[in-house]
Amino acid sequence: MIKFRRKKKIDNLDFENIFFDTKNVSNMNTQQFEGVISKPISKVALYGIPVFFGCMVLAFTIRIYDIQIVEGTFYRTISEENKTDLEILFNKRGILYDRNGIELAWNEYTEEREFSLRRYMTGGFSHMLGYVNYPQKDKSGNFFEAEYQGVSGLEFAYNELLNGQLGYREIVMDAFGTRVSDSVMRPGIDGLNIKTTIDAKFQKIMHEELLSFVKTQKFEGGAAAVMDVETGELIVMTSVPEYDANILADGSDRDTIAAYSTDSRKPFLNRVVGGSYAPGSVVKPFVAMGILDENLVDPNYRLYTNGILVVPNRFGGPPTYFRDARNNGIVNMIDAIAKSSNIYFFTFSGGFGEHRGLGALKLIENYERFGFGEPTGITEFNELAGFVPSPDWKQETYGEDWLLGDTYYTAIGQYSFLATPLQILVATAAVANEGTILVPKIVKDGGGKVVPDVKRRLAFSTEDFEVVQKGMRATAEYGTAQSLGALPFTTVAAKTGTAERGVNRSKENSWVIGYWPYEDPKYAFVVLGDNGPSANNLGVSRVMSQVLRRLNLEGGEEYFKK
Repeated sequence: MIKFRRKKKIDNLDFENIFFDTKNVSNMNTQQFEGVISKPISKVALYGIPVFFGCMVLAFTIRIYDIQIVEGTFYRTISEENKTDLEILFNKRGILYDRNGIELAWNEYTEEREFSLRRYMTGGFSHMLGYVNYPQKDKSGNFFEAEYQGVSGLEFAYNELLNGQLGYREIVMDAFGTRVSDSVMRPGIDGLNIKTTIDAKFQKIMHEELLSFVKTQKFEGGAAAVMDVETGELIVMTSVPEYDANILADGSDRDTIAAYSTDSRKPFLNRVVGGSYAPGSVVKPFVAMGILDENLVDPNYRLYTNGILVVPNRFGGPPTYFRDARNNGIVNMIDAIAKSSNIYFFTFSGGFGEHRGLGALKLIENYERFGFGEPTGITEFNELAGFVPSPDWKQETYGEDWLLGDTYYTAIGQYSFLATPLQILVATAAVANEGTILVPKIVKDGGGKVVPDVKRRLAFSTEDFEVVQKGMRATAEYGTAQSLGALPFTTVAAKTGTAERGVNRSKENSWVIGYWPYEDPKYAFVVLGDNGPSANNLGVSRVMSQVLRRLNLEGGEEYFKK
């Protein structure tokens, strides 16, 4: 018999019993999921997760390789330049002006370059102005030479003043080369403008006339200069042939530049200061001053000449003949200067017959007083010192004694006598201003003035200067420079010279020196025709005559005011 047991009715159930039953009476570790029903991991999850993480690692590895190996140089450069960079702030190079404010060298700005191009007035100014080399970049586009470099002339002499001071800006860049910020570290300072003593109009006229003469008369080159006899200011300074300063500064026309370098006429030579030449008879006024100073002859004394001086041989051999260019007949000192009598200056420089001469040592000393054999002192150019031969030099060089003929030829600017046109100009100005040897000046001061720089004063008498000045005026009136004597607007005192060159004397240097106005000298001049044919019929005195005529007609009347 089956018995059914009735379930005991639980009448009361409290919350404590409920919570007690919820306790983990089996002591399972629930933190490790013991006693927790879990679902098995799927195959997708089992294999997908390692593949995903493997791809991530591979991607990072490829990217690291690309950054460090493939593009390492690029990113290294960015990293190195990431912090700061300096940008050059180009300033303005100073302008060169003539005495009247006309630009001779100036700046031209273009969008293609960070710095300005230098431009020059052409036609007679290149040797004086010179030229510059521009700032230079390396292959990476960075400036390794940021300033202009003056190469010659005034551009070289005043390069630092003309350059001023470059400025710099500090730039902060991010790793991708983007400018983040910038600030000026040092502002640029523009270069100083410089006013020269040169008259551009005058110089252009001189250059044109000299160039025409050189070409038509087949001379190798020429030089000319004009100086204020009171201040030493150079009004004109030009040399032919010349180079084009614009071409040399740009540097792109290689063919023309190469042609300059191989041209036998020496276009790079500034003949005014850098050429030494036998001066010929233009030295006779200076020799005359020495003769008068030693009281060797009364200037009115009339010496008979017949075109040849026959000097007996002291050793009993045949006589030596010293010739004149022509038979000048009877001459006094003024005539001897005007007609350029060699015989007269042979006689009273070296002595002949009953007439005592200066002698070699006094002759040389006299030349040195006028500045020959030493630089003039101009600071802007590399000038030559010239050369005055002497007995000691001849003995040391050739082992020979000085002869009478050496004195004769030195007295007429031949033998081994060499001088620059600028030296001759300074000596000419000293005759005009009666004894002041001035240092030539080519730049005015900040106030636009020139303070005369006196090298020395010559102790000749006023009467002696007057004799030589009359001789130079007579040269223009009836002597060898008559083309300068008939100018209606001024009076010119002058002296010509011809120095023979070559073994067969087929070449010559043609000279003219002088000053104006004769009554109250203001300006001295020198013109040289270098190495032309001896057969030419025209001397450079015609160049100076034409220059003065054109100057008077083309706006230069100020130079001829009474």
